This record gives sequence, structure tokens and C-alpha cells, in this order.
Amino acid sequence: MGRAIAARLLGAGNDVTVWNRSLGRDEELVAAGARRTESPADAVSDREVVITMLTDGPALEQVMFGDRGAAGVIPPDAALIEMSTIGPTALASVAERLAPVAVLDAPVLGSVPSVEAGRLVIFVGGDRDVFERRADLLGLLGTTMYLGPSGSGAMLKLVNNAAGIAALVAVGELLALTDRAGLKQDTVLDSLAAGPLASMIERWRPRLKDEDQSSYFRLALARKDLALAFDEADRLGTRLGVSEAAAVRCDEAIEAGLTDEDFGAVVGFLRR
Repeated sequence: MGRAIAARLLGAGNDVTVWNRSLGRDEELVAAGARRTESPADAVSDREVVITMLTDGPALEQVMFGDRGAAGVIPPDAALIEMSTIGPTALASVAERLAPVAVLDAPVLGSVPSVEAGRLVIFVGGDRDVFERRADLLGLLGTTMYLGPSGSGAMLKLVNNAAGIAALVAVGELLALTDRAGLKQDTVLDSLAAGPLASMIERWRPRLKDEDQSSYFRLALARKDLALAFDEADRLGTRLGVSEAAAVRCDEAIEAGLTDEDFGAVVGFLRR
């Protein structure tokens, strides 16, 4: 995702420097005009905007505050746009330690093809003035939704992911039922598309029918995001019972060896 975002910004004429935790992942970007750097600190020391897109909170912690990390050299008048899915608690910790650098939480809905087509949905939290100054840049990647104070985007990304995973597990269980009842798959999907799951069924139909086997979002990462949502629920004194049940089914799929498969693989697992 980070590589695709950098490519999109570079293609729009921006001056881009890059650093990646995995060596060699930036070759195409460098060939297209990006400047490769040797550390996070080198990548951000003269930038107006710093964008991070990382696997999880510990990865962000290392990149920002570890050896040759970015935090100590980001210009004070720059903005950090944090696009990883890390949750509002981790985001708040980063923002507090980076002050006076402005921080926007801007996690996304979508995958690499969405970036390439400029069709991400970007949930943004933080200072509204900072968002408005950077809205055109984010607009190159997709549709922005300003949601409120710092942490709002991070929270609502977790909410959306939890809702999507719970709904996907529900569809998998229901398709297992209709398979065993001997109903035709297209008939079942047509009926579901006429009800409250209409949008999801239409979007997922090629994958539910195994016509699209692309991998967009690993099951392990989906389960990580559920864990973050549970942490926030505990912090705020509530419970996500439906999502907890979905997590159990995800854990079963992971135990069956689907850790690195697309999270949609949980449907096929449940149907089997």
C-alpha cells in the first residue's frame, strides 16, 4: 500500500522521498524519480508532509522512535499523515510525542487497485485546518472524509473493519447452510443482494464465486484489526460480542493454515 501511495503521488508530480522496511521494494519508485533514503530520519528531514503506511503499531513505533527514526528530525511545521490501521490509542501516543508537529490520522478503505485508480476512501481525524491544507494531496488518492478530532479516523477505521469482517463471516456461515440445503449459489447470492447485505454481496460476488482469487488484505491483518477494536471496547467499557464471535471463526481459519491468505478466504473455509 505504501509503495502504491508513493507511486500515485509521484505520478502527480510531487517531490517524493521513500524509505521501506523491506529492502528492494522501492526499485520501481526510484526508477520513476523518487529519491531513495537510508533511514526514516533521512526520508523526512526536509519534507513538508510525511506519510506512514505500516503493518501495525509496533512497526510505526520503530520507524518513528527507533534507531534513526523519523520523529527527531521532522520539521516542526510539517504534517505527519498516518495512514496505517493502528487504532486511536496508539495514534494518540504518537501525536503527543511528536508535538508541535501536526498529526492527521488518515487510515483508508481500499487496497492497492483502489490506490492506483485514486478510489481510496480516507478517514481523517485531526485539526481541521491542517486537514484542509492537505486535502488536495489526499484527494489524489481518493475520497476524503473529515470525521472530527484526532483519533476519529483511527476509531472509525476499526469500526468499519470490524463490521466488514463480522458481515463476511456471517455470509460464510449462511452460504455453508444454503450449500448443504442444496440451493444454487447464484440464487442464494441474488436473494442476499435483495436484502440488507446488497452492497457487500455485489462487491464480493466474484470472490464468493471464486472468479476473483486476488489477495488484497491478509487474514492475519484482519484479525489484528479486530484485536485493536476489542482493546478500544475494553478501554471504553463496552463489548463487541458479534465481532468476538467473528474473531473465533477467523482464528479457526488461521489455525487451518490461512494466515497469509486474503481475509475473504474465511468464507471458503466456513463453507468447507
